[in-house]
Amino acid sequence: MNTQDLLPIPGFDQDMFRRVVGHFASGVTVITTSHDGRLYGTTASAVSSLSMDPPMMLMCLNRSSSTHDAVRAAGIYVINILADHQEDLALRFGRKGADKFSGVGYTVSEHGGVPVLEDVLATITCVVTEAPQGGSHTVFFGQVVDARAASGNPLAYYRGAFGRLESVRELDTYRKVRRWVLSRSTPSGGELEIHNLVTALGAEPDDVFNSLVKLTTEGLVSRSDSGAFQVTPITAELSDGLYEGRAMIEAGVIASRAQGFDEGLLETLLQLTKDMEGIRCSADGSLRDFLELHSRFHQSLVRASGSSQLFESYRRLSIAGVWTEAWDDTDWRDLLDHAELSRLAEALRTGETDAAIDAVRAYTEQAKHFARLAIASRGGAV
Repeated sequence: MNTQDLLPIPGFDQDMFRRVVGHFASGVTVITTSHDGRLYGTTASAVSSLSMDPPMMLMCLNRSSSTHDAVRAAGIYVINILADHQEDLALRFGRKGADKFSGVGYTVSEHGGVPVLEDVLATITCVVTEAPQGGSHTVFFGQVVDARAASGNPLAYYRGAFGRLESVRELDTYRKVRRWVLSRSTPSGGELEIHNLVTALGAEPDDVFNSLVKLTTEGLVSRSDSGAFQVTPITAELSDGLYEGRAMIEAGVIASRAQGFDEGLLETLLQLTKDMEGIRCSADGSLRDFLELHSRFHQSLVRASGSSQLFESYRRLSIAGVWTEAWDDTDWRDLLDHAELSRLAEALRTGETDAAIDAVRAYTEQAKHFARLAIASRGGAV
């Protein structure tokens, strides 16, 4: 029976199916190929070994993807298996459009002349033998013609989050609990009841408890005399300390990159500052969207360190989620701009390390001032 003849099952909840499938942890790969002198690549997790004799792999691509058409035309592809610190590559090749290979190191394979990404965990080059269709995707069966591996740990994908395979579930829960706390879903000073969080977030009780302990070490959650977890009010002193910690990490990343930053990252940072300008100039531009771009800018910079531990430490110092609530009735454009981030991006582009670190310090002082005003407007604590 042709898959096109299959009919939707009445009453079947596709959103529920998506959530259920998200509980299956998978590795993360970038599929690359070339056709007519052009390079193609896309992020994919639907990849699996198929046979040992002969050695074969399978991978699935959406038929709407330009990489799908290129693989079908070229008849050859590379499965680039990402390491646990390469979330940036997964995000880069997961986007549509743009030059995904700009600033990305790669070599050309001996078989078929297709791009093979450098510094990934492993690569497998395959020649297409069959390409049946299933639903919205094509399944490419490929006979392996080359395979190489390096040391390291794989990048995993679980319930919409990237992370280390052994900790991705715990990390996913931690991030959800942290967002809950910072968004003040439980009010400042309120008690965080574990069973309520388990139900609201769809998480395991142990993971929620461990997340609350971790947030206690960060100063965002405290324990009452009875041992209950409570949302810690954010004061100016706490806010200043967190921003200083983030600035130290950013300055350290910049100082350690004596060889400079790759062109792809620099293009990303410059584009983010342009997008910030667009939001500031828009009559309906929101603070939430503006802060999201700020967050992406800083995280992209820190990811360049190549250290997943340093990156996670940086994320744990963020409290941006509280400010959208604190400034609901204020024109944030009068208090916060992106001038120092534009200066930082330009200094990184020209290789001026001292100027880049100065821009980090200047931005940090501006962010601290912005936070202090927000805290003062709420009576000294948020």
